[in-house]
Amino acid sequence: MLGLLALVAGGCGSGKSASTTTTSGPPDPASAVGGHTIYEGTEWAVVVKGGRATALHLVGDSWQPDRSGRVKVVFLGPRGTVTPVFQMAAELSARSPLVESALWVDGVELLEKGGGLTATRGTIYGAPARPLGRGRHVAVAYARTAKSATAVARVFRVR
Repeated sequence: MLGLLALVAGGCGSGKSASTTTTSGPPDPASAVGGHTIYEGTEWAVVVKGGRATALHLVGDSWQPDRSGRVKVVFLGPRGTVTPVFQMAAELSARSPLVESALWVDGVELLEKGGGLTATRGTIYGAPARPLGRGRHVAVAYARTAKSATAVARVFRVR
């Protein structure tokens, strides 16, 4: 694989003049609402600021918060103060089929599992790969359909 990469790279820029074209992509999703981006796909992103999470949709060249409420995300846990090893979960629902979901703790995505009785209603759950340190942490749950999304955050403490 690396040999192929070297071959392709070696063929680039050969000739009398090499020109480069730089295209600017969309701005960082965090610039739309402040905070920091924990997920950025081609059309959707999740930004966290303090104890709040926002799902954003790329419309043209700008990221727009989705405040439609068409996707419901309800935290089932964690709540309050937890032990360093815990599981988090969220219930997801929408009128259209859910196509993507995720869970994060302190900006690190969890390996999620989940399921549901229908394509419009389900539950996702997971646990951090390592025990968390004492103190304040932020959990984020996200779900989307083809046209709408919601991200919610919950602040909790590890004792």
